[in-house]
Amino acid sequence: MHNITSNKEKYHFFIGNVLDNEEQFRMLKNIQKKLVKKYRLKEYHWNNKLYTNFIYLGYMDNNTASLYMDNMMSNLLGAISEQFHKLTCKYTNYKIESDKSFHKVSLKLIDTENKIINIIVQYLHKYGILPIYPTRKDILKPSIDLVYYKNSSIIGDDKEAIKIQVPSMEFTIDHLSLIKGTPIKVRSGAPSLHDQMHYEEVHKYTFPLLD
Repeated sequence: MHNITSNKEKYHFFIGNVLDNEEQFRMLKNIQKKLVKKYRLKEYHWNNKLYTNFIYLGYMDNNTASLYMDNMMSNLLGAISEQFHKLTCKYTNYKIESDKSFHKVSLKLIDTENKIINIIVQYLHKYGILPIYPTRKDILKPSIDLVYYKNSSIIGDDKEAIKIQVPSMEFTIDHLSLIKGTPIKVRSGAPSLHDQMHYEEVHKYTFPLLD
């Protein structure tokens, strides 16, 4: 169990689910390798774990994250865990996003009843994000980040360039938890979600869904 204690170091915190199914993990790691080879990705990296990101809480120290969870988010997640059954999910298509430093390839997903995007994410955003960050309007569409890269001579500016077959294998999300992202390299300037990170679930804040 990972305990949150007060310190001055900051980390990225999310609400989501780390994939723990070995078959799924191996399949997605194989896609990562195909992406690098087929599209000649340069200066690429990926993170130690694959996870679904429902809500981004922010860049904060452990103590602030603990206060956020104890005073607001845990109550919301507890309500979700008491009302929602495990979510059967499937992959839909690839997505390429870019900022000033990196491009990111992710794999979009939906659950079979669209409860994630239509209910759960909306609920967490309205009652868990807007009271703290009233100007944050963007609502995430759940996906799994596969690889970050600087450039590709094949993809270029084509946001629909990925032609690798979308996996047909379904998977289950059986809990939501606080996820902590620790940047692997310390650098100057503003923190970026595109930095290579070490992710871990904070087990103190894990909320199982109904069977």
